[in-house]
Amino acid sequence: MSHIGCTIKTLPQESQDLAASKAVEFNPANAPALHALKASMPGAVIQPQHLTALTTKYWGAKGVKLTVGFLDNPPADLRARIITHMNAWGSWSNVQFFETSVDPQVRIARTAGSGYWSYLGTDVLLIPPDEATMNLDSFTMNTADSEFYRVVRHETGHTLGFPHEHMRQEIISRIDQDKAIAYFGTTQGWSKQQVIDQVLTPLDSSALLATAEADIHSIMCYWLPASIMKDGVAVDGGADIDALDAQFAGTLYPRSVSPTSIWPNGKAYFFKGAQYDRYDPKADKVDPGYPKPIQGNWPGFPAGFEAGVNAAVVWGNGKVYFFKGSQYIRYDIVADKVDAGYPKPIKGNWPGLWADKIDAGVVWPNGKAYFFKGSKYIRYDIATDKADAGYPRAIQGSWPGFPSSFTTGINAAVVWDNGKAYFFKGSEYIRYDIANNKTDAGYPKPIKGNWPGLWEKNIDA
Repeated sequence: MSHIGCTIKTLPQESQDLAASKAVEFNPANAPALHALKASMPGAVIQPQHLTALTTKYWGAKGVKLTVGFLDNPPADLRARIITHMNAWGSWSNVQFFETSVDPQVRIARTAGSGYWSYLGTDVLLIPPDEATMNLDSFTMNTADSEFYRVVRHETGHTLGFPHEHMRQEIISRIDQDKAIAYFGTTQGWSKQQVIDQVLTPLDSSALLATAEADIHSIMCYWLPASIMKDGVAVDGGADIDALDAQFAGTLYPRSVSPTSIWPNGKAYFFKGAQYDRYDPKADKVDPGYPKPIQGNWPGFPAGFEAGVNAAVVWGNGKVYFFKGSQYIRYDIVADKVDAGYPKPIKGNWPGLWADKIDAGVVWPNGKAYFFKGSKYIRYDIATDKADAGYPRAIQGSWPGFPSSFTTGINAAVVWDNGKAYFFKGSEYIRYDIANNKTDAGYPKPIKGNWPGLWEKNIDA
């Protein structure tokens, strides 16, 4: 692991008050919680400059739709690749970036030697139109794929208004300041003041819209070596958007429909053989009148799929993908029918995925989909539409708390909107906590008695 070397660009001091006013104008929720401050500091005089420092820079609950331009005319394939990674934040939240050559709001440069940096959130609105709001030092199509995940998605997080996660007080309190100043001075060429500003100054918790605890695996968190930590334990940092990042982004910039396994009608669908069940998560039971035959109830399903499916995955694009043998179909939720031109072969259409006999699949809050086959799984990146490097991997050792029977394979999986995933195998199921990345205690449990009306064993999808 190496340090990202990112700095958050700040506006000149004389522009800070204007930036704070602009942030609040754009999104009133950015304003500091004065009532809370006054309650905690009765009688205190709160200086205007302190209020400015406490003003956040988020874009607002209506979501983020920003145009992107490039200042140094990179080739089209590189521009598309960068924007694809920027849009990875939209897998779980209402975030969209669009390329334009006319007055772009986000302007990307690749100035060599300038490092990686971005202005924070709504501050980009105050940057002169001929200046960059983000720099991706020397990025080309030959830059390692991992750096697009690690750097482009990190800098985009700043553009969305997310500060550095390692500047949470609970992490900074573990850092040896003298060692940090020496380390970043040597590795990044930063002055003492730069290290203080970028690493050692904690975010004011009274202003922070954040998860309850610091996330050391966040894409917004630096990797910090053990050598600069008082306790000798490194801070892992993040190489990609993780589940907590995605869930937090989804709370700030909510989508009308979160890409869980729950359909827009509030139902989830399970399949076994030629039948299906419609499950109501709120009522926590199968709806009356089920199971029903697939045939005649799923318009456009080919005959082979009417006889049963291997896996079903609700994507975040209004589509559901059903897999059977070496083929798949794409189902349009709004139109309530299979899209024209299907079935298609898995091979050639799902880069890096197995070509046949997929057991289960599910979309995760981090913009990834997980597919399972036997004792292996593949992590698929939705934004780039391909399997991540280094897969397939063994389930065993990668999914904490999975019972041994589940590490040899699963039958089906769903993600609910409660931060939990449910995995089914034979007559049992387990509940997996997404944020904590481990199986909840007390599992596996029998399906019978815990999923009213659902088949008691051998669910297909």
